[in-house]
Amino acid sequence: MLIISNYPIILASTSKIRKKLLKQIALKFSVHKPLFDEDSEKNYYKNLSCRQLSMHLATQKALSISQKFPDSFIIGSDQVCEFKNKPISKSKNYQEAISQLKKFNGKIHYQNNSVVIVKNNKVIFKNFSKVKIKMRNLTESEIKKYVDFDKSWGCAGSYKYESMANHLFEEVEGDYFSVLGIAIQPLLNFLYKNKIIKF
Repeated sequence: MLIISNYPIILASTSKIRKKLLKQIALKFSVHKPLFDEDSEKNYYKNLSCRQLSMHLATQKALSISQKFPDSFIIGSDQVCEFKNKPISKSKNYQEAISQLKKFNGKIHYQNNSVVIVKNNKVIFKNFSKVKIKMRNLTESEIKKYVDFDKSWGCAGSYKYESMANHLFEEVEGDYFSVLGIAIQPLLNFLYKNKIIKF
């Protein structure tokens, strides 16, 4: 094993792409579904900024698992898509995905990503990154063609950047992994610095 974990690590997420990204960097970890209602949290804290909301949700995800596994290092991450200073909820179906992408068409939106690590119910690491994204001017037919291919409803921003969504954009300023859903480098830096993992 190239990367050795000195302590148990848990990813508090149901996200397939976050799990895939951590596997790609050879991190040894287990996965547990966060034990709280994310939709209720979003409704209750609807006055938070996009940055505050992403950090709050990432923290609550990790804390909900830490109660059950206090000796493990729990990774929580959350992504909030932002357009015109407001959070954009994940689309629920095909039509909503098309509608969201039509809003972004030719315009700038942002992806707010927060990553936290919790141990024994205490936050010991937090990282926030914001990525600026400008979409190309697309026809409605092109947008529908993309959604048909990637089936991208249910994703932050209604696109899968790890798949074909990079064809939608003309400018992306910021960390690539943050667009995908978890800022890898700051996370690794913390894990190495604190000897949670070793090479």
